[in-house]
Amino acid sequence: MQTQLAEQTPHSQIDAQHSIHLVTTEMNGPGGPAYNYILFRDHNGEDKVMMNGLALERQKSKIRALRGVMAPPNPDSLPQDFFNEIVQIELFRGSVEHYLQKMAMAVEALEFINAQNLNYRPEDIYGDSPNSVTHTLVKAMGLEFPEEATHFWAPGHDNIILPKGWRSKYEH
Repeated sequence: MQTQLAEQTPHSQIDAQHSIHLVTTEMNGPGGPAYNYILFRDHNGEDKVMMNGLALERQKSKIRALRGVMAPPNPDSLPQDFFNEIVQIELFRGSVEHYLQKMAMAVEALEFINAQNLNYRPEDIYGDSPNSVTHTLVKAMGLEFPEEATHFWAPGHDNIILPKGWRSKYEH
């Protein structure tokens, strides 16, 4: 697809395009469970925003909360000995207008996910997980989760935390 785009678009415009990437990491070394997150890059290829799911401690409960977060990217926040990047896949490349539209769609989905006050139970391999949040964000942006990233064991990956027929108010 990128080759077709290059043939139809002047090189200077391709360089000025923003992109969204899915990053898949292995936790605890090779063969460990996968953890997915999304990076939003500017036209210079610099990481600007990271979106992912997290399991957070609750104040008065032993059951952790599942939340979606948006933050400045900080690869050093993931323990280097614990997370090993396996694959990074470009999900989207386009104008700043379409890039910001996709980001707004993802933020809207994050707000919906967090309003559900979901529980995270790691022993429930079929339950919602941080991977569910990431897959949900990909779908909420109208993008497809790449097949290459599905070859890794990612608990909760298949769960989409949006109601059937959900449409973003930012969709054209």
